[in-house]
Amino acid sequence: MVGKYINDYQIDEIIDQGGMSTVYLGIHKVLKRRVAIKMLNPILEKNPQYKKRFINEAKLLAKLNHPNIISLFDYVKNDLGTFIITEYVKGQTLDSYVDLVSGPMPETKAVKIIVQILNAVGHMHDKNMIHRDIKPSNIMITSNNEVKLIDLGIAKQLVKNQALVTQGGAKLGTTIFMSPQQVKGKVLDRRTDIYSIGATLFYILTGQYPYDKNLSEYEIYNKIVTQPFPDPHRFYTGVSDKMRDVISHATQNQPLKRFQSCEEFSISLLSSQTKRSKTATISLQTKILDAAEISIKKPVLGNEFWQNMVMLMAAITFTAIIVAGLYFLSKKDERHIIGNNTELLETDSIGANKIETLNYGETVRIIKKPEDGIIKKPWYKVRSLRNEVGYVYEENIEVSHIYYQINMIFGNSAAGKIIPSNYKRALREFYVENRYFDNKSTNWKLFVEKYKKFELNYIAFGYFDKDEEEDFACIIENIQTKEKQLLFFFYNKKTLSVNLNENVKIKTIKSGRQGGRWFLGNTIKRKKSDGVIYEAKKYEYLKTDGILLYKQETNENIIYLYNSDKINVDYFSQTN
Repeated sequence: MVGKYINDYQIDEIIDQGGMSTVYLGIHKVLKRRVAIKMLNPILEKNPQYKKRFINEAKLLAKLNHPNIISLFDYVKNDLGTFIITEYVKGQTLDSYVDLVSGPMPETKAVKIIVQILNAVGHMHDKNMIHRDIKPSNIMITSNNEVKLIDLGIAKQLVKNQALVTQGGAKLGTTIFMSPQQVKGKVLDRRTDIYSIGATLFYILTGQYPYDKNLSEYEIYNKIVTQPFPDPHRFYTGVSDKMRDVISHATQNQPLKRFQSCEEFSISLLSSQTKRSKTATISLQTKILDAAEISIKKPVLGNEFWQNMVMLMAAITFTAIIVAGLYFLSKKDERHIIGNNTELLETDSIGANKIETLNYGETVRIIKKPEDGIIKKPWYKVRSLRNEVGYVYEENIEVSHIYYQINMIFGNSAAGKIIPSNYKRALREFYVENRYFDNKSTNWKLFVEKYKKFELNYIAFGYFDKDEEEDFACIIENIQTKEKQLLFFFYNKKTLSVNLNENVKIKTIKSGRQGGRWFLGNTIKRKKSDGVIYEAKKYEYLKTDGILLYKQETNENIIYLYNSDKINVDYFSQTN
């Protein structure tokens, strides 16, 4: 679809892709205005249910006009497919923002964001609509902290003063943010959105989901229906009691016990941020003297005065030293986890019992550094967000400015969760050496699809040189110039790069029989039936793991192999 026109808008690139639809960036051929073009998956064009839902989203957007909801520009159906054209919002989804940028959000900022969401959803409720799928991935946040609801795919228009029963008890929505009534396929009204916004507030304040995403759908359903909503303080001790009360009120199992409107929810949030003004009162017994009643005697500065003054100055100096010492002793040393599923252990040894698993990007408070002991050990003693104290291996932890630089490299959250910490550091060092960071940001990004071994992706792992340690390769792209590079990072610290000029994906080809035979530039002499000798391509097993690079436009396959003698990368086209 890239390059084609939908009305006067040329499709420039893919923004997002899901099972039901693909969202493209479109640019008006005259006005150069950017828009988002959402295309119904062609496979679903013949499915009446999905087609109706897609049309329904356009109709509902047409009835809404609110600064925190994306604006509809057009609905188009032509030979290319079915499209919804809306305003283009430059920013990140809220889940990506929390995952990659903010971590647990300060309460004042979280309140401002949730109030905007409440304003948007309240506007929908005023129009007798319910959203039914409020979650961080359906909310965009801009660099100015402005919020936009971007997906009304399963929103529903209600008949005035009526609630909604989903057809056949269907559970539409995203499990973790569903209300108990939505999970059970029961009667829904505006308070199902209240619950989902409360769950979203939990997520942005703690930086974590209220339920483990690795649980089965049934297990999550069961927790939502049978248990009280989790206490955010168990996930992140920085959540205040007031915020805990607000979240608890919004996420009660019984709708009657929740906030009954977005306005009520918003008022409660805003009131939680108001500060009490301190007033001083004067006792009625206090005598107020007139200036005329006061006789002022000229002070006599004798020896006793000067002795007292010296003692006072000494006390002040001593107190200042103590206060300064206490300040530096209590000064926060907070760092970030850069490992994947990092274990917090009871003692400083690999075989120690696990206390909990720390997520990539999570903040920890340093209690003891490796160099603080008599014998340096490669362990940090830390306190986690959930107030657990334990030990983390030093390679999995980093100071904030380095973590933020690492995080800037990743174009999506999957990259941060898959790439090992040593190669995250290697990536950052490569960016620093090549001056790819500019004003605390970079145009060079690494995007990762859901990783499965030996499937085409933008990253690959393998034993590319002759040692026995796993190496790493990836494709990075300049999002402005569209330049691309294939990078090889070797465990022994070597780094090699290859410039590319088209869209590609890569995967690992194993050495030996496991990877199969490939053309590596050599030929073999063969004899035809008539006795004529000719040269043919020789197909061989790889001696080390290699990279198969697939060119998406030309369908060309190329094998890349590390050459340890020349310390470079050789490549061999596999075209016939």
